[in-house]
Amino acid sequence: MRIALLNPNSSQHITDRMLAEARRATGDACEIFGLTNAAGPAVIRSRVDNAAAIDGLLKMARTLDANVEAVILGVSMDTALHALRQMLEVPVVGTTEAALATASMMGGRIGLLTVGRALTPLYGELAASYGYAGRVAGIRGIETAAPYGAGLAQEVGAMMRDAITSLSRDDGADVVVTVAAALCGYVPAVAAQADVPLLDGIACAAVQAEALAKLRPRKATYGSFAAPGH
Repeated sequence: MRIALLNPNSSQHITDRMLAEARRATGDACEIFGLTNAAGPAVIRSRVDNAAAIDGLLKMARTLDANVEAVILGVSMDTALHALRQMLEVPVVGTTEAALATASMMGGRIGLLTVGRALTPLYGELAASYGYAGRVAGIRGIETAAPYGAGLAQEVGAMMRDAITSLSRDDGADVVVTVAAALCGYVPAVAAQADVPLLDGIACAAVQAEALAKLRPRKATYGSFAAPGH
């Protein structure tokens, strides 16, 4: 099974970390390869960054060949998700949509963990657009730029643990998901010490992409997700 992971930002090391997590989640059954948007922002940390990534992302998606069976949108803002679903013939999985759907099977109330408090309203809006507003217990953004670096920073794990404890104890989250590609690689160690289940958003997207590829759904020929021109 061949799955593409599209990174709308220009940071190759973030693509590499997402690929490692996606491959860990799916195992040998999937061949997952990544593409990085050289024309995109270095990271997506605002509405402006999100908009700036779209053109290059769509151009990158147009290069995919017919052997690709599913696409992982490797960005927690789920940038241009609906446009990609209309454009491509195969399932396209948004990271945060997949994380919310997966978490909803594990508990009633969901906590979201990202990088930076300024982004928390955007994730609230995104969760509401998917119908999860009533299930989101809280959203925490850890205040550090360390996750955007090439390596894993020790202090990030401690900050994540504190945020998860607050989400579970103060907000009542039954399960927590990461909604930040930059947090890929941190979850396994942190999850082992968390008091509620912790899921990596990219891992959720990878297993959902694998599942949808196995289902082999037919492409819509009518409605808003039919290919342009239908």
